[in-house]
Order: sequence, then structure tokens, then C-alpha cells
Amino acid sequence: MADKNNKVPRKTARDGVYWDGRNYDAFNTPYQDDQPFYLAEARKARGPVLELACGTGRLTIPLKKAGIDIAGLDLSAPMLRQARAKAAAAGLRLEFIQADARRFRLGRLFNLIFIPFNSLQHMATRVDIEALFSSVKAHLAPGGRFILDVFNPDPYCLVRDTEELLPVAYYPDPAGGGQMLVNEQYSYDRAAQVSRLVWHYRREKDGKTVKKSLDLRCFFPAELEALTHYNGFKTIARWGGFDRSRFSGNSAKQVLILKKRS
Repeated sequence: MADKNNKVPRKTARDGVYWDGRNYDAFNTPYQDDQPFYLAEARKARGPVLELACGTGRLTIPLKKAGIDIAGLDLSAPMLRQARAKAAAAGLRLEFIQADARRFRLGRLFNLIFIPFNSLQHMATRVDIEALFSSVKAHLAPGGRFILDVFNPDPYCLVRDTEELLPVAYYPDPAGGGQMLVNEQYSYDRAAQVSRLVWHYRREKDGKTVKKSLDLRCFFPAELEALTHYNGFKTIARWGGFDRSRFSGNSAKQVLILKKRS
């Protein structure tokens, strides 16, 4: 459901680790701790919900199953193909929209918009961030909330050996015939404030390795507060995790619940 305002670029920074929905799901199966949090927040919304960067429907589908009026938006065609297939298999009528979160125009408002799973970190530049916040504000109903979660940058990661390979996932190969091992290579671009990752997907069956890139903008806590404030939002709550623990320097996550400032 994309109109002329929702044109999708042929090649984007999200090309890379999002090339295959089945591998994405297998890689991310262990990461489900955010689902109860977003379900609770969606129920509080008491109205339509929009998930930005919904991927393969990792959250969209279970929230729909729980009775939430939700739509998902993502830029990646392979991710959305997997999402639609999963929704169909579950017997769900679920709207998945292929569009850019920085410049979508849907012609309706939502009580809750959220961008989960560190996806705001794909917004590498000030222009990207301002465009995303502007699009969100244009689609929030009066009193609506915007929720985001990102990593709290770990200084140790920023000084990792750029030649080091660390295992980050090990799962059954969706193509069959053994396991898939994923090793991560990491470098930090201090000028751009971007973590540049390369994931090495090694198929154990034949030893074939495919390399896929992933760039993640680092948002430091005071910077993130400033960015949300100067883009017209006020912070309702800031948590250090999906258990609603108090945010501190030791928190692995930054979870912000925002409203538009009057």
C-alpha cells in the first residue's frame, strides 16, 4: 500500500543483513523480551497502532493475534515477503506497507507509533532523524505516543579490534542441511558516530560464507534526549530495559516513551 509519496529507493543502507527473511527470523528467535512490553503499550493506546521497521512481523504478528489494531511498515521487500507469508499462515489479515519511515504518508492517524529493536539506529544523519520524527508527528493522533528503543552505547565495543571475529548467532540453516554460524566483524566510525558491522554467515554444510553489512548510528543518552526535544517531543518515561527498570549508565538499552510537545 504505497502511493506516490511512499516511493522506495532501489538501493538503501538497509540492503545487507535484511536480504533474507528466513535467516533474519532464525537469527533473532532468541530475542523476544520486548514483546510483553510493546503489547502492554499497544493495549494502553486503545486505538490504531503503527509499527515502523516491522521487518518480518516479529512483533506485528503476535500483537495482531492479541487483538491489537496494528499495521506494519518497512522498507525491505524481502522482510515484508516473509511477514506476509507468516501472517497468511496464521490466518491473519494484516496490513504491511512497503515505505520509507522517513517519508511515509498514509492519510490517517495512530494512537501509538513505535520503532523497536534498535531500528532508529538506521537513521545515520541529522536529516534522516528529523525526517523520521516529522513523519511520526504527522501521523500521531491527539494525545498519541511514540516509543523507540536503542542500545545504550558500550565504550568497550567502540574500541574493538577491527579484525576480530566474534560469534553472534548459531542456528539451523533455513535452506536445510546443517547449521548456520554468524561471526561479527566490528569497526567504529568516530566521525559519523556509526558502528559498521559485517556479519559473516557461514553455512556449515558446504563451508560457503556470505558477508552482509549493517551500519548502526550510536545515540548517546544526553544526545538522544536533545534530539527528541528539539524535534518537538517530550519524554513521558525513559527506561533502561523492557522490564521498566530505571535508566542508568549501566543500562544496556534506552527505551523512551514520547508525546508531541504542545
